[in-house]
Amino acid sequence: MRLLKLTALFCVLILAACNKDLTERETTVAKTLPVTAAQNVPALPTTGSGEVTFDYTPVNKVVNYKISWSNLTDSVIAIRINGPSPAGFNSINPAFTGANPTSPSTTPHMVVQEFVGTSTKALYGKSGSFSSSLFVDGVKVTEDLLKGGYYYFTIHTKTTIPSPATPPSSLAYRWIGEIRGQLTIQ
Repeated sequence: MRLLKLTALFCVLILAACNKDLTERETTVAKTLPVTAAQNVPALPTTGSGEVTFDYTPVNKVVNYKISWSNLTDSVIAIRINGPSPAGFNSINPAFTGANPTSPSTTPHMVVQEFVGTSTKALYGKSGSFSSSLFVDGVKVTEDLLKGGYYYFTIHTKTTIPSPATPPSSLAYRWIGEIRGQLTIQ
């Protein structure tokens, strides 16, 4: 009888531990984070700003997000998720040559997801919002890097500015992005 009670207690403890582990993996992380020009590297002179609202459920491996912006200098030609790179640094694509400076698809960042217009058609206006999902596939986007805050959003506009920040300086908003937001899970 004592062995039966110990076995039952052991089973209850195992089930409780499994349930706790499952609950932790299913917990959805939801956040709203700022998207600003100050987060760009280098920081760029614009009053544009925004926010990204997202949720992530580890068991589904999907980040659902909505990014919104206002007061940009021009219409949006590209929205990108870039990385991996921590806040304060860019994820530079070693293959970037700066080719086709008028193309919305030109960027020096390592891109994991992008939505781009064409050279004659912008995606959105100076203010707006966009929603989508990002699959944490374990290859291009990994959960460890996502939880470590190594991915970031950039919103690129048509604007060219005279700035010594980035060669060619007149394409900083187009190539780097006018505003940036670091995606941090924890």
